[in-house]
Amino acid sequence: MYLIYKLKNISMEPKEKGLSPQESLKIIAETIALAKISVRENGFHFFLWGWLVVGACVSEYYLRVVLSSPNYYYGWLVMIAIGVPVAIAYEWRRSRNRLPERNVVHNWYGRVWLAFGISLFVTILYSIQTHVSPIPFILVLVGMATFVSGVLLQFKPLQAGAFAFWVGALACLAVAQEAHVLVQAGSTVLGYLVPAHLLESQYKSRHV
Repeated sequence: MYLIYKLKNISMEPKEKGLSPQESLKIIAETIALAKISVRENGFHFFLWGWLVVGACVSEYYLRVVLSSPNYYYGWLVMIAIGVPVAIAYEWRRSRNRLPERNVVHNWYGRVWLAFGISLFVTILYSIQTHVSPIPFILVLVGMATFVSGVLLQFKPLQAGAFAFWVGALACLAVAQEAHVLVQAGSTVLGYLVPAHLLESQYKSRHV
């Protein structure tokens, strides 16, 4: 709360005292650090949906390719049935304890993933209408959102993780459409879950 108070006081006194380059860099660093803490505290959602996506991908491949089941999409329904109520319950419990602190970087971060969600919805609708696999397009969108998030947080593993999604999108050109879900699963682990775990570990190492 001291950091928020300090930032507000500085922003309210631009005419009385100019900021030196060192002070400006310090404020930027503190703002990014606060955003990292907030993202880490919200990391539950990233891990929840990340592993659910991996599970749904593997489930679809097993049902569709190994068992030749017409109900290969059931894994995605299970993902929604588990993920939505768990995420809502977590946020409800979290909101009862305290409100999250927000800043400019945090707001930008949220808008990046909001734009991703809208783009994802449009992409899936288009893929259904044209009967093409949406996975290569989804991987490109995830890679872009992940890269921008890494830049905002100044976290290089997250920026590097974006390339796993882009490479995965290219890999879809070389494999059968049924195997696209396996590419998506591998890309999600390497490009998102691993950097997310590193971000959490970095936070813990600095707050022990």
